[in-house]
Amino acid sequence: MDSMSEAFDQMQMVKDVLANSDKVSEVLQESTHQFNLLTSPTFLPKVKDQGKFTLPCTLGHLEIDNALVDSGASINLISLSMAEKLGIAGTLQRPTTSIMFGDATSKSPLGVFKNYHLKIGECIIQTDLTVMEMEEEKDLPLLLGTPFLSTVGASIDFHNQEVILHKVNSLVSYRLQPRGSDFCATIDSTTLSSKTHEATKIVKERVDKEPRVGKDKVLCVDVKRYEMR
Repeated sequence: MDSMSEAFDQMQMVKDVLANSDKVSEVLQESTHQFNLLTSPTFLPKVKDQGKFTLPCTLGHLEIDNALVDSGASINLISLSMAEKLGIAGTLQRPTTSIMFGDATSKSPLGVFKNYHLKIGECIIQTDLTVMEMEEEKDLPLLLGTPFLSTVGASIDFHNQEVILHKVNSLVSYRLQPRGSDFCATIDSTTLSSKTHEATKIVKERVDKEPRVGKDKVLCVDVKRYEMR
């Protein structure tokens, strides 16, 4: 009896729906509209380029207040003129990669200097420097790419417009700086062919006489809390 009663109720419901098909259609359309309003994507306001991240550091005897942080670069890059100022231009190792730029062009570097000591605050970071001859070097004394950023445990926060080097000092933040040019610093490296390898001038390897640093390539002492602007 229960089964027959349930079947009867279902048949009656179907008859009611068919008899009021117009009203049912309106209800379904309204429900669909409300659902679409709830699930519509949120359009975020477009934000213009806010600037660039730079770090103050000491490279050898040179004080640099605007080393460019580039999370899209796979190498650390300095100009030939800076390498000459540091006295390392004649002691570069043979390069094993070519430099590829954001516009898909590539160029062979002059050489690489391994484990050069870069100092930020009271921390010494061993840094591999790729040397390249540049036409305009004034705005780019030093570019620090992902090898450096990984070594110092960097986190780049675009929302709060700051970068923090956690292995150097997690209490220190470096603020976003206005961009002074349209320079695009994103670069990558690709392995050189054997022919290019042979054509590259070989220079003497450098014997590093500076103090040795730990395996993580970062040597620090306590530093005070501050914010770089």
